[in-house]
Amino acid sequence: MKGVSNFISYSITILLGFVIVSSFSLLIYGYYDQVSKSNIESSLKQVCIQTVISIIDLCNKGKESDFTPENSSSIILSEIDLNYPDRVSDKNFEVELVSSPGIWNTIINLTIGGESTQIKKETTSGAKIIAKTTQRPLVSHEYDVPNIPIVLQGKFKSGQNDTLRLVRYNYNGNIQDVIILGGSDVIIGVTSVV
Repeated sequence: MKGVSNFISYSITILLGFVIVSSFSLLIYGYYDQVSKSNIESSLKQVCIQTVISIIDLCNKGKESDFTPENSSSIILSEIDLNYPDRVSDKNFEVELVSSPGIWNTIINLTIGGESTQIKKETTSGAKIIAKTTQRPLVSHEYDVPNIPIVLQGKFKSGQNDTLRLVRYNYNGNIQDVIILGGSDVIIGVTSVV
């Protein structure tokens, strides 16, 4: 009996030690994960701040310019190379410019090419910058852009073109400015809904 009781007490001691080591490991991993996510979000916030400063600079340059492009043409008024880091906290990331939703707030269903498309629900009515990681842990940071009278569009992904351009276009006498992030060659705008 004494041998069985020693075996049981050793087994309980080993089991208790395993539980304590596992709990301690989980606590350390949770702390590391939280610190890692916090560092990533801080880096993403810095990218957003860098982007918004450049957007405001381009808006000011657009206000100062009197240039009017010919009908059905466009011109790049100014460019800024953002010099984004290659990675944030050793993670690939992307930055997306989202314009003030305007008309998108009133659309419930949208069909493109015969297929129903979901509209991303916007939580704010102003323009914003969304920076997020594309690798685990998936962390994102949204940064509201102050009221600007210029449409924002475009997307940057790690390793791609990080140029911010101010483009003025003339479409049938309607002159508009747009700020484009990345290598996009198409200006997108919705003028009416049928």
